[in-house]
Amino acid sequence: MIKLFKNPFFLIGFLFVMGLLSTSFIYSEIVDHKVRQIYHIFGEGNELIDSAPIAPRKETPLGTDKLGYDMLSKIIIGAKFTIIAAFVIAVLRMMISIPLGLALGSYFSRLQKFVNSLVDVFHFIPLTIIALYLLSPVLIQYPGAVTYSLLERMSIEVVVLTLLTIPILTVLIGNETSEFFKSEFVLSARTLGGTRRHILIKHIFPLLKARFLILFGQQFVQTLIVMAHLGLFNLYFGGTLMSDPGALEGDPPQSLTNEWSGLIGGTKIFLQWAPWIPLTPIVCFALTILAVTFMVEGYSRVTTGKQVYFKRKKVDSKSMKHEVKTKSIDFTFLNKTS
Repeated sequence: MIKLFKNPFFLIGFLFVMGLLSTSFIYSEIVDHKVRQIYHIFGEGNELIDSAPIAPRKETPLGTDKLGYDMLSKIIIGAKFTIIAAFVIAVLRMMISIPLGLALGSYFSRLQKFVNSLVDVFHFIPLTIIALYLLSPVLIQYPGAVTYSLLERMSIEVVVLTLLTIPILTVLIGNETSEFFKSEFVLSARTLGGTRRHILIKHIFPLLKARFLILFGQQFVQTLIVMAHLGLFNLYFGGTLMSDPGALEGDPPQSLTNEWSGLIGGTKIFLQWAPWIPLTPIVCFALTILAVTFMVEGYSRVTTGKQVYFKRKKVDSKSMKHEVKTKSIDFTFLNKTS
């Protein structure tokens, strides 16, 4: 664990994610989960300087939206919902997929080709489209027609986003387990009388542990990406509050939790004339994904010595030697005397 925190990649990612989470919880308690609203900014002479939407400036570092809500407050309050939701979904995916994958690769290897052919379908169907059809009736809420509570909507979305990748993850883990069963040290252990259960627990699972944590980080990032895609379709984590269908000019869809995918979906119409409004949550999404990527890279380098994302280019020693020889031929004396 100490080696892990000495790795700069892991340390940078960990400090960013934990710092963001801590700030979100503390700030939400201080302001009682209320977003700061600044509709007008006046100068020293009480003259009007700017009005909502206010571009980023000293009083509002990330600007405000059309209704004067401070984007920095929204981002900080919504960070805990976004990060914790992605974390819980990634944990549930791994908790379900690991035992299923180990069992598939150990005891049902004969069915593996059949299962792989079935699951291959999910590689060609965007998960966002499936989630869109399943979650639309649950998350879309109209005034006066609330059918699910906030906790129910969150739970249903977590379950749906968890189950979507279980087949792919299960097959992936099953294939790796099956490959280990074909290795020489496993064959030797079986020759000595080791059972499948014994080999799985004592030999294969320890080798797969580091791989599981890397897969967890990848699932965390994949969940954030799917949530961002759903936000573009106005499906926000915790529910989407739509305006009255009978209204002539309704408000844009609003997130009930200020989580980041909702901030992207609800503000994308301002991309042309107030770009700071949608770009703020997009940049936060990108930075969080980068931080988690750093953590995965750092963990992989410490535990396995392998580079996952930031691979260095290997230099061909033969070509270097040839280059040195070529340069040595071109060498000439500057003060050559006859």
